[in-house]
Amino acid sequence: MLCKIADLIVKIPTESGVTALCGDYLTNETSEPDIIIEPDKFFVDSYPDYVDIETINYLESGFQFSANLLKFGGFYLHSSAVELDGKAYLFSGPSGMGKSTHTRLWQKVFGEGAQVFNDDKPALRRIDGKWFAFGTPWCGKDRINQNKKVPLAGICFLKRGEENKIRRLDPKEAFPLLMSQTIRKFKKAESLDLLLNMIGYLLKEIPVFELENKPVEEAAMLSHKTMLEASKEVFHEN
Repeated sequence: MLCKIADLIVKIPTESGVTALCGDYLTNETSEPDIIIEPDKFFVDSYPDYVDIETINYLESGFQFSANLLKFGGFYLHSSAVELDGKAYLFSGPSGMGKSTHTRLWQKVFGEGAQVFNDDKPALRRIDGKWFAFGTPWCGKDRINQNKKVPLAGICFLKRGEENKIRRLDPKEAFPLLMSQTIRKFKKAESLDLLLNMIGYLLKEIPVFELENKPVEEAAMLSHKTMLEASKEVFHEN
């Protein structure tokens, strides 16, 4: 079947482990696929015996998509992506840092206007010098995803803390955090080169923050206020 994911035509076979999540991405476009998911190239033998084949196919199809995405100016960021007022805000960090909890707080504070459009692996692409966040069918255990393209306003890495405080990171601080939350299971050195190139652009063009927080509504209000103000640089707003 053909899907449109991150503004790319993607051919996804039934063995991909992700077909059940692709309903919102199906397309009738007749152009040649930009990306073809190839199950015969899945590294099935690299997984422990207790991992079921459906999970393996899901993970491997995601790895293939991410590797090919680099050729089109994009990469995955392990994060929860929320849209508010036409802008995308991504919250990232190691598992257990409360990414999903924080975006749910945004929904609680800002109501239906805040839409989580991917809760695990949104795609980021730089198109004509502008960054966009996209929903993808690779979306984590809660299967929260929407087929959306939203201008990227900012990225925030979460840390647990006894109080709520946020600070903007300089590129040297942000770089290892971004690298730690991308998919880097690449078999070719040029893929890593492409990823580093994209992250270099992003660090120059998108504000990145660190939020120490407690899981309370005040943390959501703080992150929104700070990131919204910084996004004026991105969108050239007064």
